[in-house]
Amino acid sequence: CFIPVPFFPCFGFFFSVTSLLPSILQQPARALTYCSLRKGKRKTVKAVIDRFLRLHNGLWVRRKAGYKKKLWKKSAAQRKRLRELTLCTRTQCKLLDKMTTSFWKRRNWYVDDPYQKYHDRTNLRV
Repeated sequence: CFIPVPFFPCFGFFFSVTSLLPSILQQPARALTYCSLRKGKRKTVKAVIDRFLRLHNGLWVRRKAGYKKKLWKKSAAQRKRLRELTLCTRTQCKLLDKMTTSFWKRRNWYVDDPYQKYHDRTNLRV
């Protein structure tokens, strides 16, 4: 038994929008790795080196967003919170490791390094 459905022009618009939804709902991923033109080797993304610091245990440290911007309108407590450093999440650390070469993953022994005590993980149960 077939029941004819009247054609409504608005339904055509509805179906065209729903077909676009999966592409809109996908999260943008930046798996950006630069390659050299001659040998095709991976190159470091310089923005990562400028904005983040890699500890030897594999964690990446960053500043909070807006720690330099419009400080005159922020309270002293908020400015203090913005000066604190933040550890990146696991997926962010993986992505940042992809965007840098092995040169930036080696251990550095700086004189008077303020991060010296954070390079090694202590009391870590595996």
